[in-house]
Amino acid sequence: MRRVSFNLILARWLALCLGIVGTQAFAEYAPLDGVVLFGQETSNRYIVAGGTPFYIPPSQWSVYSSAITIVTPQATINSYERVPREGTLFRQYNFPNTIYVVVGKRYWLIPTTTELGYWNNLGFKPIFDLPSSAWSEHFLDYSYKVLVAERSTSQVYLWISGAKYPITNTSDLDYFGGSASVREVPLGSLAAFTHQPECGTRLRERSSSTVYDMSYHLPDPNSPMYKSPSTLAEHGTVPDGSLAPFPNFVGGACIW
Repeated sequence: MRRVSFNLILARWLALCLGIVGTQAFAEYAPLDGVVLFGQETSNRYIVAGGTPFYIPPSQWSVYSSAITIVTPQATINSYERVPREGTLFRQYNFPNTIYVVVGKRYWLIPTTTELGYWNNLGFKPIFDLPSSAWSEHFLDYSYKVLVAERSTSQVYLWISGAKYPITNTSDLDYFGGSASVREVPLGSLAAFTHQPECGTRLRERSSSTVYDMSYHLPDPNSPMYKSPSTLAEHGTVPDGSLAPFPNFVGGACIW
């Protein structure tokens, strides 16, 4: 009974704070993890993980039935950061053994229990369960790029739009941010990435003025990725030679 009363008081206090100050006091992250935010005008529900609200489909409301629910203006919910805080650990609720950590503005797979022990500080950090509701879209940003190296290794890569490009000289390292900007990611997390970016990404090699749109030759289901010259601004630059493996093609497309 005491626990129920405390939860009720806490929920009312948080709702009051959110309703009064709205987006001014919490311009970046939601104030409390593990709670469900109930959209006042929409009845939408969101679970907060790492300060970010993730939409809960109605079919999965029961998964979070034990969480404190706070009625919140929808505009306030929409104002919170879309990418969780640095170091947030999470998994999709129905895939309990696939765990990710947020580094920068990207989620990275933790492929082994040894790595999990490192990234969750030997069990002292919570692992949030996210709904199966396109949570990866929170991290979709073709322009986001970061220098990364797997923990305990020395090879540095430029990661952009789902692709990795090895940094092989100090000139490229300095150009893309320098050694001080290299972020550590879980050991083994880069294995799933290749030099092929998300379809629709526009890239330019650092010494070239030509921007390429990366796409496929549809409707061929076995089409490799092509590069097509584009007059639009690039999403980002990559090391010289990175786009050489892609054949030229005009009129490519993507399936969304």
